[in-house]
Amino acid sequence: VRRALRQEKYAPYQREKIKLGKLDDFMPFLLERAGQLDFNATSLYHELQERGYTGSYSLVKTAVRPLRDTYRQVEAATVRFETPPGLQAQMDWGSRQVLMAGRPLRLHIFVIVLGYSRASYVEFTQDEKLPTLIACHERAFDWFGGVLEEILYDNPRTIVFDRGTANARLNPCFEDFCRYYGYTHRLCRPYRARTKGKVESGVKYVKRSFLPGKEFSSLTDANEQVKHWITNIADQRIHGTVHEKPAERFKRENLRSVAGKPAYIVQESQIRKVAADCLVSFEANRYSVPWQYVNQTVDIQTAPGGWIHIYHGGNIIASHKRSEAKHRVVMEPEHYQNLLNKPRLQQKKISSPLFLHPEVQVRSLDIYESLAAGGGLHG
Repeated sequence: VRRALRQEKYAPYQREKIKLGKLDDFMPFLLERAGQLDFNATSLYHELQERGYTGSYSLVKTAVRPLRDTYRQVEAATVRFETPPGLQAQMDWGSRQVLMAGRPLRLHIFVIVLGYSRASYVEFTQDEKLPTLIACHERAFDWFGGVLEEILYDNPRTIVFDRGTANARLNPCFEDFCRYYGYTHRLCRPYRARTKGKVESGVKYVKRSFLPGKEFSSLTDANEQVKHWITNIADQRIHGTVHEKPAERFKRENLRSVAGKPAYIVQESQIRKVAADCLVSFEANRYSVPWQYVNQTVDIQTAPGGWIHIYHGGNIIASHKRSEAKHRVVMEPEHYQNLLNKPRLQQKKISSPLFLHPEVQVRSLDIYESLAAGGGLHG
């Protein structure tokens, strides 16, 4: 400090350049190989030894450090990519626990953002399965009034099999869906979230601007509220990047219309065995079927409009509105009609919560006292 104070003018400290010495001849190899080994100094040190390097490990570590720092700076740098109207949208999932009908429930958040206008579509769902994903896309196309040339995706398991590997494959059903609507699917580089930064910001915007303090009576209520929010708030704000309202820019999107195109059908089917209580399990809920099908194998299929149909031998034996909540029992009273008239049941008494209103003869307790005094009860 005293030496610095005696200086006539400020002279910053300069670290002496490290003399690599024994490593000089190996620097071309080190520069080429370091990135391939993820800048792992230990692995590089062993490979250098195989090539005749006789210096220390600490010297290799010192040489690798600035190479690693430079690589990280390059990775951190991002060039903003703006798309022309009608070219690209970005889609992603989020999730958040909300209050629904007074109870905490985790909802999945489907978000798609148009690249040029930043107009968005948001939908809350109970899962991220492929039929749900496709249905959300179709409702988004209806919302926007058309489809773009391409949509950018992350690498979710519903879309990509063996993701993150050299053998990654696209789900054939989803690929067929893209062809059906005539748009190109594009996948981000794995673990490179910034590639789809527009929709990443869109998911955060929903969580921070719409959801805080909200409580919903049902899933339908949540989706009605978020659509109102998109129309009156999200698409009416001055966007921080494009400095214009998304609703105004959307008028210039020039989407390709899909009006009149039939919905893409994804048949979701699950095989179940009917339990003794005439119920079958589906999506963490239980649904009733007529009692005649106890111990039989049935086929459960989803249907448009939030319904499920239960088949046996190719015929529908029961239909139920799909429950939005979990761990519910959905029963139809007619499925249990005439159950007590079965001959086998007439031979014995049954205690079951299914029989809610049995006819019971009411007697005075004095009868039982007199019977007991006379020597006991007799059937």
